[in-house]
Amino acid sequence: MKKSLLTIGCAALVSASAAFAEGGMFEGYLPENWKADVVAAIKYTRMDFHNWKQESGTSSSTWLFTYDADLKIPFSIADWNNKVNLALGQTWTDGFGRRKSSDKIFVETMVDFHAFPLFKPYVGARFESQFMRGYVYSEDEDGNEIKTTVSHFMAPGYVTQMAGIGYFPNDNFSTRLGFANRMTIVADDSDLYAYADDADTKKVEKFKDEPGLESITEFKYAFSDLVTFKSRLWAFVNFKGLDEIDGKWENLLAVTLSPLFELQIGYDIAYDKDLDKDSQHKNTILIGATWRWF
Repeated sequence: MKKSLLTIGCAALVSASAAFAEGGMFEGYLPENWKADVVAAIKYTRMDFHNWKQESGTSSSTWLFTYDADLKIPFSIADWNNKVNLALGQTWTDGFGRRKSSDKIFVETMVDFHAFPLFKPYVGARFESQFMRGYVYSEDEDGNEIKTTVSHFMAPGYVTQMAGIGYFPNDNFSTRLGFANRMTIVADDSDLYAYADDADTKKVEKFKDEPGLESITEFKYAFSDLVTFKSRLWAFVNFKGLDEIDGKWENLLAVTLSPLFELQIGYDIAYDKDLDKDSQHKNTILIGATWRWF
């Protein structure tokens, strides 16, 4: 495992050096009228204590891979926008073993038509899920660890089709509102059907279809060549009523420390009634090797 991580780290540094020197790993392959913002990163931290008596300490290690891509392809009558956001990470702590720290699959494609200078009709689709199994941990009467699966790839998986009108004043800001059909799909795992099951019926459903309204506001700004900020506010209201609202607000501040390393500070807030009646919060501070593709 350590050799694998070392190999990945070395490859990341080599790629990062080449990318920074040329302005992007694949800068020369991008068509002239296309706009792309693609960044990949590997982050790894390690603390190892052996007979360390000066102060208490617990050995631990954490690795995280992220990939963030934003591609815009202009045409005479419309713009085709594609977003991919992937994240996968684990933390190991002595005495507790491995725990998943990050796991995300987000893919969105959208076409907005040049009907008006600032307001544009759009259609699109989105896919969301995760790579690995997620667990909750407990202990039996003898103190042995019990792992209970609560999620995995396509359990749940979300597929959304949307259409509406958006306001696109510039490349840094956009907001859109429209109809969205959000489908929740659960793979063949009977323990996890609750994500899509209707509790009011006797039949156990593996698929849930929710038509409603969706609002998305996105903002990104480069304070300088070294500091950038991104924010995305998403809300979905089921046609059943306002008490069926889901939402997520994601924020990320990235600071380039050197040609090879970047500091990232993130804060996310999410609410999904099907998962928890209370809001969920996540904040991260990460430093690691980062390299730009475009």
